[in-house]
Amino acid sequence: MTKIARLLLFLCTLSVFHISMARPRVAVVLSGGGAKGTAHIGALKVIEEAGVPIDMIVGTSMGSIIGGLYAIGYTTEQLDSIFMAQDWNTLLSDKAYRNALNLQTREQNSQYILSVPFFEKPQDLISGGVIKGRNIGRMLWQLTEGYHDSIDFQKMPIPFACISQDLVTGEEIVFRNGVLPIAIRASMSIPGAFAPISMNGKLLIDGGIINNYPVDVARQMGADIVIGVDVQDPMKNAEELQNNIFAQLNQLIDLQRKDRWEQNIALSDVYIKVDVKGYNTASFNTTAIDSLMERGAQAARSQIDTLRAIGSRFSPDDSIVSRPTPPFFYMHRPGNIEARYAGSLKILIGDAPRNSINLGLRFDNEELAALLFNGQMQLGKKRNHHINLTLRLGKQTYGDAHYNLNLGREWNLTTGYRYTYNDFNIYEKGERTYGISFNHHFGEVGFTKSWKNVRLKLGGIYQLYNYGSLLYRFEDSSPTDITKESYLKFGTQYAVNTLDDIYFPTKGAEFDMEYYYAIPLNGNKAFHTAGIHWNAAFSFNSRFTLMPRIEGRYLTTENTVAEMNTLGGQERGKYFSQQIPFYGINHFEMSHRSLVVAGIEARQRIGGKHYVSGVFNIAATSDDWMHFFKNSFNDNDLLGYHIFGGAVKYDLRTFIGPIGITICFSDRAKTAGYIRAGFNF
Repeated sequence: MTKIARLLLFLCTLSVFHISMARPRVAVVLSGGGAKGTAHIGALKVIEEAGVPIDMIVGTSMGSIIGGLYAIGYTTEQLDSIFMAQDWNTLLSDKAYRNALNLQTREQNSQYILSVPFFEKPQDLISGGVIKGRNIGRMLWQLTEGYHDSIDFQKMPIPFACISQDLVTGEEIVFRNGVLPIAIRASMSIPGAFAPISMNGKLLIDGGIINNYPVDVARQMGADIVIGVDVQDPMKNAEELQNNIFAQLNQLIDLQRKDRWEQNIALSDVYIKVDVKGYNTASFNTTAIDSLMERGAQAARSQIDTLRAIGSRFSPDDSIVSRPTPPFFYMHRPGNIEARYAGSLKILIGDAPRNSINLGLRFDNEELAALLFNGQMQLGKKRNHHINLTLRLGKQTYGDAHYNLNLGREWNLTTGYRYTYNDFNIYEKGERTYGISFNHHFGEVGFTKSWKNVRLKLGGIYQLYNYGSLLYRFEDSSPTDITKESYLKFGTQYAVNTLDDIYFPTKGAEFDMEYYYAIPLNGNKAFHTAGIHWNAAFSFNSRFTLMPRIEGRYLTTENTVAEMNTLGGQERGKYFSQQIPFYGINHFEMSHRSLVVAGIEARQRIGGKHYVSGVFNIAATSDDWMHFFKNSFNDNDLLGYHIFGGAVKYDLRTFIGPIGITICFSDRAKTAGYIRAGFNF
């Protein structure tokens, strides 16, 4: 290369460097606001469309999440997809993701509306915050792959800063360096909700408490032009505050930061105020997020002329920063963390809790209200001992204690005892015919092996039924004289479950079968029981799902009450473990020794949480398996019978469980309604 050529190249480089250094630096500031902060994504899209280069970005709380991810290369389209794809109910809790749990744990966890983890001491239940932030911390760790070392945020693809506050001193903490996911997590540690981040002698909480719209920080970083996006609610008047304790508490915080907020508005060159009316910090559902992103875009478009005027000052290539490729990540990728990051990850997500206290609550028009209390404790340094204590209160009451010893390779030794008191009515052809009350003692010892979607159980069971009144005909003068039944049972259970949701599945299947050899302790002849169940979900689009099912049970004796086949209701095993649900028989009926039920449900989702379904099912029962179909389709109920039934259903998905109403009809019982709220237990 000649001297002249080298000189020209040097002058061109110097010229470009001078222009980039001389031109105004543009900062975008994103306020906090919980779910309302998803509006920032829509606003960023419009800012980009206006041709405005973003040279630095500053955020608080939710603004720090979106700003931090944008600063390392995520596009607005990618952020849109990430936020819409999240299971926010799980993400904003410490519950393990359903697909990360084995089958047995998934079944247990599906009963509770509240699960509070703790470590060794009861005071751990209320330390720090209701949510430790393990799931949100893990998500931030995965999304920021490549930024897990302590770095200078000013050297990121887009210079970045986020705000937190030291709860010990009240000092504002501006993160301009450090471990990126920890800084973001500290910025969103809402006191009382998320546990604070403990680091370097500081206890870090949500920066929105002290500076929720940090334009002044952007100015300190050298911004010449500041575009701010504010998703905070306006100050409330006396009528809105009266009799609303939560609004009053929020207003107290707003009043403390009001002066600084107004000063930061004055420091903004472009102030984009998003209308978030109708939404709150917890509006984390896909419909709300989609609407909020659109409102953010609308708010930015209302100032599109100003934004375009700023954008026109820059050429497309006149950018101080370059848009990088975002980190490559798997949202739920398993694997070992490099040892050098172990300390940072522990700060971010902490240790896995050893124990939990759980609560279930439900209502239906048959049993009325029921409560479920559960405590789970892991013992030993290797956590290979597990104790599970449960108490159910309601018309059906029981206490349960189980102990599991992990033997390795997914095998567990299980032993347990349950005491149940039951008092309910038995129906025939829709008419109440009998009443039954009993005390049930259940003890078991066995071996269980649980995989992700499979469970195998082998063992023995002892059962004792003490009847207070049994099969009492209301028109008779005295109850039947059976007072007690007891059995030893030996057998196996095998279950496979790949359904993506226990209450509203859209794909997958469930299959289980069991066999038991039962020895009556009253001298009667031993007998066999066998049961099988299959159901599946097939979706033809994102809203319509077909769910076929077939199940049945067979036993080889008539000399039992407790082990008889039973039919009715909508919940499998509600009163007896062998109870098979049937739409069209709202209550509990006994059937013959052979019982088969088949059906199909068509379900349509409306909006995000509403479901409408139609169900058809048929049941056939007989005492003679060899002549099952002949006997079940005759006119003599003593030999067998069949039932056609169906239902129309409406269900609403809520955080307390499904809330639904079902209208059932059949050719054996009167049309009846069933109302329920809460998870099944």
